[in-house]
Amino acid sequence: AAPSATPAGLPSLLSSNLTADQQSELTSLQSRLREANRILANLPAEAVRVDSLPRDHPSRSPSPPPVYDAHGNRKNTRANRWKERYTEERLVCLERIAELCPSMKPTLAGVTKRKRSRKIPIPVDEHPTYNFIGLIIGPRGKTQKDMEAKTGCKIAIRGKGSVKEGAKGRLTKNGTAQLAEGEDEPLHVVITGD
Repeated sequence: AAPSATPAGLPSLLSSNLTADQQSELTSLQSRLREANRILANLPAEAVRVDSLPRDHPSRSPSPPPVYDAHGNRKNTRANRWKERYTEERLVCLERIAELCPSMKPTLAGVTKRKRSRKIPIPVDEHPTYNFIGLIIGPRGKTQKDMEAKTGCKIAIRGKGSVKEGAKGRLTKNGTAQLAEGEDEPLHVVITGD
């Protein structure tokens, strides 16, 4: 029998060269992928439906405090949060499917292994006298470079206080200073790697 196609356009390949555990994982990934695609396809209507429910309804999760962009538009609406969550879920599933079935890579042409990134807060409020930046960077950046070499990750300090006073940030085309990415957030370390 020919493999059946899923809504994601992926054949239901339960290949004979996969172990039983891998076949089970592939089936689970395809199910998760179908669900993420279904939600993304109906996202605007579903977000409006859930937003119209009473606040104490069990299907409505509490919303975080609103966050606005420079133009006054809300950035963290339910639709935006769901879009981010289910797009990430979709990419995670596609990456894992590509690892399980190398023969699928031509079908998944646009899917590549992404860099992962994690923000770790620096507890400067709890320990105001401790020099966290000096500890992470080390003398002439040696500690940071050693950690990057050992882990294969990029380590960067971001947030308020990560740039020396008086240092110029990025300049826009008209010559005015622009805040660096994450400069308006509390001090944190960003670790990026495979």
